[in-house]
Amino acid sequence: ARRLFLVRRQIPVVLSKVRDIPLAEESPTVPDARAQSSVRAPLESVSPRAWRALWVASLATVLVGFNSTATNIALDDIQAGFVGATAADIGWGVAGFFIGTAAFLPLAGRLADRIGRKRIFQLGLLAFALSAFFSATAGTVITLNLSRVLQAFAGAAILPSSLALVLPLFPESRRTTAVGLWSAAGPLGAGVAPGVAALILANAGWRIVYLVSAPVALLMFWAGQSLLKELPTPPDQQKLDLVGAAAGTVAIGAAVTAIMQGRIWGYTSALTALVAAVGVLSFVVFISNSFRHPEPLLNLHLLRRRGVMVANLVNFLVGITSQSIWIVWPLFMKNVWNFSTLEVGMGVTLGPIAAGFSTLTFSRLADRIGSVGLCRLGTALQVAAVAWHFTQLGAEVNFWSAFAPGIMLYGFGWGMSIPLLNGVALEWVEEKYYGETNGLFSTLRYAAAAIGTAAVFALLTVTSGVEALPYYDKILGFFLVASTSGALAMWIKIGKAPGRERLAN
Repeated sequence: ARRLFLVRRQIPVVLSKVRDIPLAEESPTVPDARAQSSVRAPLESVSPRAWRALWVASLATVLVGFNSTATNIALDDIQAGFVGATAADIGWGVAGFFIGTAAFLPLAGRLADRIGRKRIFQLGLLAFALSAFFSATAGTVITLNLSRVLQAFAGAAILPSSLALVLPLFPESRRTTAVGLWSAAGPLGAGVAPGVAALILANAGWRIVYLVSAPVALLMFWAGQSLLKELPTPPDQQKLDLVGAAAGTVAIGAAVTAIMQGRIWGYTSALTALVAAVGVLSFVVFISNSFRHPEPLLNLHLLRRRGVMVANLVNFLVGITSQSIWIVWPLFMKNVWNFSTLEVGMGVTLGPIAAGFSTLTFSRLADRIGSVGLCRLGTALQVAAVAWHFTQLGAEVNFWSAFAPGIMLYGFGWGMSIPLLNGVALEWVEEKYYGETNGLFSTLRYAAAAIGTAAVFALLTVTSGVEALPYYDKILGFFLVASTSGALAMWIKIGKAPGRERLAN
């Protein structure tokens, strides 16, 4: 009987050798591709619950992205609505949104880990609806800008918690697709926003552009209550990094203030130098504190991993352009080419259409061929697009030959690269670091957007008529340098991400 038992135990081993299918407990270091696909195929299916959760999380992210650029097309209307308001006053509402999001996003991620990701996500949606109402009913520019900062805090609560709620529901082999689609949702919302805002402005005032987000946020809150499930919170957590939160906020705010107000105060004035010095000192405190605190807001130790470092460097450099260029395009078409608001909105929609097609195509393809090569090609296409506009846009109105090719090429390159960059970083970390890695990536993206927006209002001091063309050349030249730097950084050798077992050790 014992011999019979031993023989029966050997049958699976013999069959595996005959069929050339390695056993799970004896998987080779580099398995045969056919054997690997046959073993992993059942694990690659995604549950309907995971897709529904991704749908809710992505739509909420679209809402945040929409409000980051929806009013770009209505800046002149907003300025006209407040007596004595300057373009810089209105510009602070745009920059304040990016500053508030970048500053509060890491803290919101930590709070989500402590008191519940679904709870923070739902609270963020409620606060977003409230801030949309306050923005629509603001009686002064200051009230409007403060309402936008509140909206930024709400958006910062939504972003990290939304991905953290969704990613564990996807199998590891499909997470590149999930991250790519989620990462694309916000910027795609930002790209579609001018077109939607143009339709609203054609039939109503700029206040409705803000107000429309309130019922949408409440609808997403209702959907989240039924479709999202709370995840367990990690035990034994350290104190919140309040020093890091304060230092990071001051650093970003001071940098943007020095850039935007420097053209008014003078870039060589003592006040500008003082604000810049405060920003530098705060940044040093933030970096030092991040390496010493047991649970820093941003885990900078992750940057020691090659893939995380390169992905975030490219993310920051390219991000300077990818958000703020949506301010420049509508202003140029409206104030130089004298397009109507509706024509402007329809014209810039070509970008997100190309980006949406590109994202859906290459997010799935990246699961098969990898993300790095696609990111390199995509960032290069963005450089080509900005260079096209830098050399082709002029006083002569020629939408289809001068403007359309550039914005469509930019959208196509963006969809091929930016949504995949976050996935590149996540390949280099263990699952327990997904939240921190995503928080680092999103924070740098919004910090870059704040700097890019500040540069727009600092360099684009004249926006209307032929005399404004040199100023558009300045800002497009700045974007070209930033985009080229990001594309070159993408060629830093990354190598192959280590396996999960090696990361864990």
